[in-house]
Amino acid sequence: MSIQDGDAVAGGFELQTEVCVIGSGAAGGVAAARVAESGREVVVLEEGPHIPASQMTQREEQMYARLYRDGGNQTTDDGGISVLQGRVLGGSTVVNMADIEPIPDEILAHWRTRFGLARWSVEAYRQADAECRAAIGANRIPHTELNPNNAALLRGGQRIGVEGAPFEHNRVGCVGSGYCLIGCAYDAKRSVALTWIPRALATGRVRVQTEARVARIEHHAGRVVAVHGHVVQPSNSAVRAPFTVRAEHFILAAGAIHSPLLLLRSEIGGSQVGRNLSLQPQSPCVALFPEDIVLFRGIPQSAWIHREDRSESAGLGGFRLEGVSSTPGMSAAMSTLPTDQVHRFMSSFRRVAACLCLVPDRPVGRVLDANGRPRIQYQMSADVKARMKQALHLASRAYLAAGAEAVMLPFPDASPVRTEADLAQLDRLQIRSASTPTISAHPQGTCRMGPDPATSVVDLRGFVHGLHNLQVLDASVFPTTASTHTMLPVMSTAWLGAGELS
Repeated sequence: MSIQDGDAVAGGFELQTEVCVIGSGAAGGVAAARVAESGREVVVLEEGPHIPASQMTQREEQMYARLYRDGGNQTTDDGGISVLQGRVLGGSTVVNMADIEPIPDEILAHWRTRFGLARWSVEAYRQADAECRAAIGANRIPHTELNPNNAALLRGGQRIGVEGAPFEHNRVGCVGSGYCLIGCAYDAKRSVALTWIPRALATGRVRVQTEARVARIEHHAGRVVAVHGHVVQPSNSAVRAPFTVRAEHFILAAGAIHSPLLLLRSEIGGSQVGRNLSLQPQSPCVALFPEDIVLFRGIPQSAWIHREDRSESAGLGGFRLEGVSSTPGMSAAMSTLPTDQVHRFMSSFRRVAACLCLVPDRPVGRVLDANGRPRIQYQMSADVKARMKQALHLASRAYLAAGAEAVMLPFPDASPVRTEADLAQLDRLQIRSASTPTISAHPQGTCRMGPDPATSVVDLRGFVHGLHNLQVLDASVFPTTASTHTMLPVMSTAWLGAGELS
C-alpha cells in the first residue's frame, strides 16, 4: 500500500475496499490509522496533493496556492472573514500553528447536559487525548524558546495582571524558521502527513489517493454504497478523470465547510446539514516597538494571555490573545492602513509585534451549496463584536505595558494608541464586515452531533441519522465551539469515533 498522486490514475479508477475515508487531516488521518490497525482495509481520498518537505519552498506566492483551499482565499459570502483551510495531504495540520488544546472538562459537561452527548465520557476523551498527543510528539514550549514577539505579549500580560502561558505544540526539533503557515520545510511540525498517515501505511492495509475530489455519495435503503468523484489537477482543480470507490463503511472527514457541502450535494443528513456553524473569529492587534522584535523568526505562535469563560451552563466564552506572525504578503494584506502608508509600515516590520484576538462564538452561521462550492453565511453577533473590542483593549494595554511605542487597531479610521487614554476611541469604532480584517482557522458545527435527528445530523457515535455505515468525524460534529484550537479535539473525536468500528 502507498500514496498515489493523480498522475498514477490519470485515466480514472474504480476500487473496492472495506473502509473509505474522505479527507486526510486531523480527522481522516487518525481514523484511517485506527481502523487499519483494527485489521480493516482502508482507502483514503484526499483532494489536495502530497507536498513533502523537499517541495516546501518558503515562497508565499507559491505555497498558499499549493497548500490552501482556494489559495487561502476561501471567505464568507460577504468577504468579511477569511476561512483558512488546508488542501493537502495532512490537511490543515500541515499549515496550522501546531497549537494543542484539549476540549475543557466544562465544555464536555456543556455538551452532555445541553445536547445529550453522553456516549463518550470525559475519561474516554482524556485517554484519546493521550493517544493522540503521543502520536504527534506533543510537548510544552519552554520559555527559553519564546521569540521576542510572544515574550512581549506574555510580559505585558504579567504587568497588567492577566494570566498567560506558553503553548503545548507538536513541533519536534524546530529550527525557528517562522514559516509554519506555509508548511515546514524541516519536518519539525509533526503533522498528520508525518505521523498518522505513515502509521496507517505501516499496517500494509491502507492506500492513500491524493488529487481525488469526491463529488457525490451514493446511497440506497439506509446504506452508502459508493462515492463518486474526479481525479483533479492540483494547480487549478481541473477535472482529469472519474473515479468510484465502493466500501462497506465510509468516514467523512472533510471539515466543517466541505463535509456538509458533500452531504448537501448528496441529499443526505436532513434539514440540519450545514447549520450551526461557528467560526471563532480572530482579528489582529499590531504594536510598534522601539527595538527589533523580528516576529517572523522563531516559533510564530507560542504564548497566550486570556480572559476566557468556561462553564457547563454556557460553554466557552470570553476571549484569548495569542502571539502570532504571518508572512509579509499576508501581513500587508491584512493591514488597514491607507495604501501610501503600507510601505512605511512594512519598512518597520522588524519592530512590529502582533497578536490575534480570538473570540469563541455561538453557532449562528450556515454552509450552503452554491453549484458545488460552499456558500458560507455568517455574521458576527453583537456579543462577539463586544468581546472582540474588549480583547483589542486588553491587547493594547498589554503591549503598552511591555514597552510598545504605539499600537495599531484593526480599523481603517483608528488613530495610533500611544497611551491608555487613546483607547477611548474604541467606543466609536465599529467592527464592519470586510473592513475589520478577520480570519477563521477553526470552523466548527454544520453536522451537529446529537440523539435527535430533528436537531442534529449525526448520532452519538458519529453515524449520520438514517444511514448505518456513514460516519462524520471532524469538527463539523461539535455542537458548539470545542476549544480555542481544534486539532487535538478533532483528533480525539476521530479516535473515539473510529473505535466504534472495532
